[in-house]
Amino acid sequence: MTLDIFDWTLLAVLSMVPFWEGRYTIPMAIRMGADPLSAYLWCAAFNILASPLIFFSLRVVYTRWLCHIAPVRAIYEACVRRVSSENSKVLERWQELGLIVFVAIPVPVTGVWTATLLSWLFQLDERKSILVIGTGVLIACAITTLATLGVLSIYA
Repeated sequence: MTLDIFDWTLLAVLSMVPFWEGRYTIPMAIRMGADPLSAYLWCAAFNILASPLIFFSLRVVYTRWLCHIAPVRAIYEACVRRVSSENSKVLERWQELGLIVFVAIPVPVTGVWTATLLSWLFQLDERKSILVIGTGVLIACAITTLATLGVLSIYA
């Protein structure tokens, strides 16, 4: 069965949805009849695309609205202070590898949304974070694709 434009659009949107992302869209695409390489490339690309959109949304929503709400601003500033003061040396040393590994593990809550939020709270460089998170997505989607095809077993 060949997928139509509606199917590919649905897969693109679901690839950007939190907790769904490539972990569920790749198996769904393959079951719908997409070839595995196309499913991998399409779902991974749209999963990665979510990161700059999330960064932009966080920046706009926080700076325009949320920073004017004292309790929200206090929580944000406390998180930033705590992270930057206590873990600055560890964070500087391991931030890229840590984000890659975090996103590369294809389980719920370790995807693009959480990694982008953490990167924003840690005040990491956005461009570097998007590249690093994208690398993690490519690994996670590869693992998911191989597991869906039965090439890789994720169970012991």
